[in-house]
Amino acid sequence: MMMVSINCITYNHEAYIGKTIESFLAQRTNFDFEILIHEDASTDRTADIVRSYEAKHPDKIRVIYQTENQYSKGVFINRLNEERARGKYVALCDGDDYWTDPHKLQKQVDYMEAHPDCTLCFHDAYVEMDGHVHADWRVIPWLPENKLLASTKARTYTAGELQLLGFIPTMSMLYPNGLITNAPDWLKDTPASDGSMKLYVASKGYAYYMPEAMSVYRYGVAGSATTIWNEGNRERDIKRHEAFIRFLDTFDTYTEGKFHEELELSRISFEVGLHRLRRDHAALKSPRYDRYLDRFVGKDRIRPYLMVKQPLVTEWLIRLRERQFA
Repeated sequence: MMMVSINCITYNHEAYIGKTIESFLAQRTNFDFEILIHEDASTDRTADIVRSYEAKHPDKIRVIYQTENQYSKGVFINRLNEERARGKYVALCDGDDYWTDPHKLQKQVDYMEAHPDCTLCFHDAYVEMDGHVHADWRVIPWLPENKLLASTKARTYTAGELQLLGFIPTMSMLYPNGLITNAPDWLKDTPASDGSMKLYVASKGYAYYMPEAMSVYRYGVAGSATTIWNEGNRERDIKRHEAFIRFLDTFDTYTEGKFHEELELSRISFEVGLHRLRRDHAALKSPRYDRYLDRFVGKDRIRPYLMVKQPLVTEWLIRLRERQFA
């Protein structure tokens, strides 16, 4: 029986895709797995590199070669690639990330098989930035609040708890096949479909976190979503925050308020960001946003406190930082 289908989306990953595929082939398992690659009409040599691996491993690697970029057309590529999956589970890893533990899939499948109510298994990861691998995710400038990699204990999460956790490594996710292919169309209508996917699949059961770093997330890859977010386009950032809020409302309705409390706290954090981007500083004076500040203690409270209580100071600090890195 085919146990795992690896869903790999790649576009202009010439410098990375070889290492990514090698990390798939290095997996040591007592079950069969397949590698499904969606090559989204790259303009560099990515497709040629993928073809060379496909020729060497025709029994393991199956590829869709697009002649037109599907992502730019709004196609839900993850679902498109998973529609042909034969595995019981789907593992995600984009073409610019890679796995480091050859037993990653085996460990995750062992847990999922022993706990059929679990619908999402994910784990710790390293960050590769500027050619260096870091164990601390706080090196990423837009992710200072994430505490995932500070955790040393395995634990379970509801979908609501996952949303408050924030970013989790996409290349660490494993979930039952069929969940995404049968998901509602609104799942793709967010600036980060992997984020909406994690909530959706977790809502069908629960998520389990393994405190082992078994993969690497490459930060700052040209053209990636996180690179675009950091370009400082205010109007685009406003639309992004609005889209996240719409998704949270849609997901809250879809799950009939089951995770409302956590989703509301997350919504408030996006509202804070939206008011700041719009320079609507008066709106931040609402007592509603004290709930946002209550989530933070100690040093972690400084940044959100300035955003809510001292928005003009925050604006000045942002402009100062932009000049330093210009």
